[in-house]
Amino acid sequence: MIIAKLVKIKKFELENESIKKLKKDEVLVKVSSSAICGSDLHYFRHGALGSQKPNFPLSLGHETCGVIVDKNNTNFKNYQNIVIDPLNVTNCEHKEKNLIGKCGFKKNLCPHQKYLGSFPTPGSFREYIAIHKDQITVLNNQIDIKYGSMIEPTGIAQFSIERANINFKKENKILILGSGAIGLLISSILKIHAGAEVTIIDCLQYRLISAKKNFKSDIIINSNLKNAKKNLFNKFDVVFDCVTNNDSIDLSIQALKRSGKLLLVGIPTSDFLKINPHKIRIKEIDIINVRRSKIDFQNTVNLIIKNKIPINKLITHSFSLKNIQKAFNIASKYSDKIIRGIIT
Repeated sequence: MIIAKLVKIKKFELENESIKKLKKDEVLVKVSSSAICGSDLHYFRHGALGSQKPNFPLSLGHETCGVIVDKNNTNFKNYQNIVIDPLNVTNCEHKEKNLIGKCGFKKNLCPHQKYLGSFPTPGSFREYIAIHKDQITVLNNQIDIKYGSMIEPTGIAQFSIERANINFKKENKILILGSGAIGLLISSILKIHAGAEVTIIDCLQYRLISAKKNFKSDIIINSNLKNAKKNLFNKFDVVFDCVTNNDSIDLSIQALKRSGKLLLVGIPTSDFLKINPHKIRIKEIDIINVRRSKIDFQNTVNLIIKNKIPINKLITHSFSLKNIQKAFNIASKYSDKIIRGIIT
């Protein structure tokens, strides 16, 4: 089979690799699509997440759907359309999904976890992938397989809102920084709740147009973060920072009301950021981190179907595996009005 590997910063190469014999409880999946996530772009641009620098070559990709071609000894059926949860906690006996495991932590914080496309676990930019049965959710034609790779980022957005624990009767002024896929999904899910007023900021006008048209954002602001800071003072109850750098945190602190909540959703490119502790203390702002997601994928599928979350509007570009270099070049530069590109 063909697999794509990042061999150095901004450089992919294709390799041939044999399909290994399946282990017990594994199934073989033919990958239908894997989306290019922001974390993949961090590795592409910098070869690392902050100071976490794994050795090249890297096998990336974790937003994935496909078709079972060898069910092995499981109860699945061949040729079922499925979505893959990149988080594998089977080594820690998380017997019931979303519950605390043997390690004492919820599954997204489990120290024994493996995560698809996160070194050393191979990723899904490949033709076929062996996956543990517990990572699989059958789609049953509920969601078109063309958009199945968007279930994972929807789960991240869903978990981010869960972490915020918003009282929508009192905390209804909400700001989102960044209108990438996660920011757009957060907007759409927030608008399920009556009374939520969503403002979203981005410097890419075409994404803001989609935010307004497809993802129900109430107010869109086309600006970089520094310029936006001039006009936003103490207006918001909750900020979802899908950028997470010095400028975004500074803007968030200024824009939040007293007792506001700051959700750090985006992955920073550096290890250390500057935060003014006095401004946070005076307003008594809560800073809440989001680490992947602990939400069961069937729960996310149900959310998408029930509330008609427009995941199809996220995928703007599709590339073959052989054109993965072109795909990442476009995604990295935000060119050609890309929101989410998928590798098929």
